[in-house]
Amino acid sequence: MTSKEHASDIKVPNTLGQQLGLNIAWITDQQFVGYAFGNAKRTRAPAQGHAPLVDINLVGADLIFEDATIRPMITEGCRVFYGLQRLRYGLVEGPSKPIDYVKISQKYRTILRKSLERMNMRVRELSENDPSLDAYRNLISLFYSIECTWHLLEFLVIDSNSSGAIVSSLLEWIRFHFPEPERAATEMLQSGRELDKQDNYWSVVKGLVVQGQTTIARALLRVHTSSETHCFQVAEQLLQSIPIYSVYSGLSVHRYKTQWQCWCDNVRTLIAAGNFGAEPKLEELLRLVSGDRKAWVEQLRSSNCWYEYFPGYLLYTDSSCKYYQLGQYANDWIAQYLGDWRAGGADEALGERQFKFLDKLVLSVMENNLVNVLQQVQLFPDNRWFAVHMVDLLYHAGLLEMGMGAGVETDDSISPSKVSRSGGGVSDGKLVRESLLFDYGCLLMSHGSFWQIGMDYLEFSSTEGLGARESLLARVPFQTERQASRIIAVARQNNYPEVAAEVCKVMTKRNLAQKNYGSALDWAISSRDSSYVRDVANIFLEHYCNHGELLCEKQIAHLGSKVFVSPRLVFLRTYYDFRKFYREQAYAKAAELLVRLMDSKIVPFYFWPCLMSDAIPLLEFKEPIIPSKETYTILEHLQLDLVPMLKYRQQKKRSDSEQGRKMDEPTDGGTAKDEELDQTALIPKFASNLLNNCTEDLIKMLRLACARNLARALIIENTISG
Repeated sequence: MTSKEHASDIKVPNTLGQQLGLNIAWITDQQFVGYAFGNAKRTRAPAQGHAPLVDINLVGADLIFEDATIRPMITEGCRVFYGLQRLRYGLVEGPSKPIDYVKISQKYRTILRKSLERMNMRVRELSENDPSLDAYRNLISLFYSIECTWHLLEFLVIDSNSSGAIVSSLLEWIRFHFPEPERAATEMLQSGRELDKQDNYWSVVKGLVVQGQTTIARALLRVHTSSETHCFQVAEQLLQSIPIYSVYSGLSVHRYKTQWQCWCDNVRTLIAAGNFGAEPKLEELLRLVSGDRKAWVEQLRSSNCWYEYFPGYLLYTDSSCKYYQLGQYANDWIAQYLGDWRAGGADEALGERQFKFLDKLVLSVMENNLVNVLQQVQLFPDNRWFAVHMVDLLYHAGLLEMGMGAGVETDDSISPSKVSRSGGGVSDGKLVRESLLFDYGCLLMSHGSFWQIGMDYLEFSSTEGLGARESLLARVPFQTERQASRIIAVARQNNYPEVAAEVCKVMTKRNLAQKNYGSALDWAISSRDSSYVRDVANIFLEHYCNHGELLCEKQIAHLGSKVFVSPRLVFLRTYYDFRKFYREQAYAKAAELLVRLMDSKIVPFYFWPCLMSDAIPLLEFKEPIIPSKETYTILEHLQLDLVPMLKYRQQKKRSDSEQGRKMDEPTDGGTAKDEELDQTALIPKFASNLLNNCTEDLIKMLRLACARNLARALIIENTISG
């Protein structure tokens, strides 16, 4: 439990599964997959490269917080958790203040109570035949147990101010979780007179007394029809004069016990004298408040759990009980509880069965056995929500470090009283916290709705958790551009450029598959990957070569400084400017830009035919707009770039024809494979088509146009110079 290193590995042989072709593989500590080699019995695995397609079944723990009723628990709990980390590690602006851990604990309990209210409201709305009714009832039972345990830990362990008597806190705890007597008394007092005629009158009064609510019990006794009789008057005086211990009363424990013993002796004397013989119910109440053991044993038989009447018993036997004494009292009470159960006719197995999981957990808390408590809270089927937040709170409060020995840094804000209260120190408390945070954060990161919250938990876990954030963030599923943008924002906020780039590349591929080229270009630029932007820009340029149409011209026009991500994008934007000048009939500017493009050394090899074709009409102007020097430049690129391209095309054509005569007709499988490769490629393969744009006619026309323009330009230039 304390760390992953202490966990034992149990190997289960899979001999039969291997013979049948079945196997499993673990993905995480909470997920594994089951798969098969095939549906036929085999003695060995199939050869590599010929494995048939099989179904893969993912098996893992369900996330209970996907239900809309309790979903807010995730976000609200994370908000409190993150606030505590900021306070603890000094990440909050302003002067540091002592951390009120009790107040933080109360915030967590408020979250639990709100969720219970929402679930109870949901249950009231559902019909009895609704299939989800049982699931909600199970959730209510689960979170009630969590809230009950948290409340107990809050005033027994976390609250350092309750280091004195704890009976009053136990009574408040039991009233909070067993509110039926107080509610019934309120309804009775509001209903009117003759309350003692109601069937549940004495059971309500008794329930108030065993919860220490003697003031309300006296109010009910005063409205009894026999309240003016002597026995009721004496009972009123006795209940009013009960000595109650308080650390703020100024009485020492010895003096209080002396007063308490005198009061009990007085009650027992009056009972023995028969002063309450006419009212046996009233006499039973006085036996309970005087700590009569037989009366409490009888009362114990009607309890729903062992601890329901335990705080009341302590109140009327030893209300000065300290926390270190609580475990012994609880074990004595449980022995009586189980012994009475078996004496009543139940066998041993049934008696053990009545001692439920929550009963054991409450006992561990009262025994101050934190090791056992932490082991048990991790067994709650709440995806470890309770364990994570409680262990984190106890760790920061300094209540998990008692067993770690010397060399552990202590916080000055940790109260010495807290140290003295943590009798059952947890060894490796830091490792327990880090392990829980890591597992919980990874679980949230595996669900698309809670990955951002998982990032917060992993941020404050171990070094392993910090490293896992990047890899887990890269695996977060996303479908929309909004989801992708959120992942990218978080990745860049945490300095994970590779994750942001991968998400952008995925969105680029999706938009290309949908032929949404404008968005594909935007996502490629956002990836800040020069090679990826180059490939997408190639799609634009190659599409223009094949169809004579430039895609997404408005978007290209507003690229701004983004063009400098890739030289290919610079070329695309510059070529767009050339086309714009040409359409606006600014031919001189267009010719100047075209020549600069040829000399820029960023022209794609497949684009030279288009670039040279664009130069022909500009060279045919009667009044030459391309000077002789620039014309020589065009001729140079014609010879160095376009002519080798033509030779390569002719050579490739000859080699293809010779190869076609020698080769047999291709099989269907090979064709299918080639098509499959083409479909999976990111960039369309336009190269074979683009070679066809380079023809001998184009070269002849370009040479002729250059010669004519050169002749006209030289005549004009020589005339001007002469």
